[in-house]
Amino acid sequence: MDKTQSFIKECLFTKSFDNPNKPIDEDRLHETLLLMPTDGGQTGRLRRARSSLKINAENIKAQGNEVKHPNYRSVNKNSKIAMRDFIHDSRKASMEAKRIAADRKIQSKAELRQYVKDNNSVLYERLPKYDAFLPMYKDFWVSYMRDILDLSQDTQVGSTPKLNAEAALMRLSMADYNGSRLRVTHSKNKNMIGIEGIVVWDSQKTFIMIVKGKLVDEIKSIPKRGTVFGFQIPINEEEALEYSILGDRFKYRSVDRASRKFKARRCDDMLHYVLQEN
Repeated sequence: MDKTQSFIKECLFTKSFDNPNKPIDEDRLHETLLLMPTDGGQTGRLRRARSSLKINAENIKAQGNEVKHPNYRSVNKNSKIAMRDFIHDSRKASMEAKRIAADRKIQSKAELRQYVKDNNSVLYERLPKYDAFLPMYKDFWVSYMRDILDLSQDTQVGSTPKLNAEAALMRLSMADYNGSRLRVTHSKNKNMIGIEGIVVWDSQKTFIMIVKGKLVDEIKSIPKRGTVFGFQIPINEEEALEYSILGDRFKYRSVDRASRKFKARRCDDMLHYVLQEN
């Protein structure tokens, strides 16, 4: 007997089911035209439950997106406000310290810091200090990048590290650069070339860096547009891997770059770098 005869579906199943093919697809139609009862969807629920327990890339990604702090939005908003306040206060403190140095004719960084510490403790606490951020680079960011690139901890001087260049560039494009030490190598703004500092905040359009100064350390905002940044990843005490960041292609937040796949596209926005070198 043909279970899929048209009159069975048209005369029987169309009146009982929204989808007349459902009993046939579920293999519930017998030769005697006896329609077997269902289990109330229990089998389907068990099947979905078992599949959700399997470990795969999609499940891990979904679970990672679901696990968030209960006050994630407020914490994220407050952290941005605190960072903006820190940048604003640091800039005002640096300007005030420079004014004091000009009035007192102080030309030494150590002398200025000691004077401010003795006479204005509030201003001293607000001054940005490059050395305070140095462990963020040396102790955390360098080891973080070495782990990303799978670099050996005991790379000998003069030896070539085993590194897949294409995979390394992909990982570097998705890495977090908060705490990195960057140097401006090319820029449309000539005054920015040579600026070097530790990244305090990797925002969407700028790198907020703390920079060493002759008298006081400063917080500077370096736009990514029209700028090339250089950085090094030490592999031992004497050697380091050198890379460059094209700021025009890096105008994304670090959290967005982690899930973004960079694609090759037109490069006419890089033309000014070629013309500059020629």
